[in-house]
Amino acid sequence: MEFRIRLAADAPDMVAIDDALRQADPAALVDVDPAGGALRATVWMSGDELATVLAQAGYPPSEVQQLASVCCGDCSG
Repeated sequence: MEFRIRLAADAPDMVAIDDALRQADPAALVDVDPAGGALRATVWMSGDELATVLAQAGYPPSEVQQLASVCCGDCSG
């Protein structure tokens, strides 16, 4: 699932966030949207689980928005 995340704190440690997400989901991808500063994450977890992982890493989100799926279904056979 894809998410846009606003953090309660500025200037997050992206290495710490990436490590925390990859511990929960080894296939997780996360980066910062240069246009607005929000995090973009692709993970196999719910929004609530994502918020919990971020909070446990020291970066509680102020907003977690799940994006519409762009999956065509072709990869899964």
